[in-house]
Amino acid sequence: MTIPRFLSALFIALLIQVGVFAWYQDDLLYFRQPVSAIARDDVHRFADHAMGALKRPGLTRQHLDTIAEAARTFGQTSLEVDALTRRLALDPSDIPVTLRLADALRRAGSFAQSESLYHRVLGNVQDRTK
Repeated sequence: MTIPRFLSALFIALLIQVGVFAWYQDDLLYFRQPVSAIARDDVHRFADHAMGALKRPGLTRQHLDTIAEAARTFGQTSLEVDALTRRLALDPSDIPVTLRLADALRRAGSFAQSESLYHRVLGNVQDRTK
């Protein structure tokens, strides 16, 4: 009788652990979906998950790219800028991310910052062609 009780307790403990993990990591699990699935969701639900995820210190490139792309789909430029700023900080030499951030800043009305990033990209391209 002790082995079935032990296995039952172990199974219940495992279910509790999975439930707590899913609850705590809900925002990150949400951004493991394709952007097309997120785009079919409610904009408020997306924004809540994005703001929660962006408060976390260690987001992956994939999470940040997904947040930025979905934010652009929903027209949430400030969330897109936040995600791309963090994404660029992970790899400052990434030209496509720099261009995406410059475009998002332009759409947000931050023309000076956008222009600065465009000049930075042009400078990098000119340095490579020399």
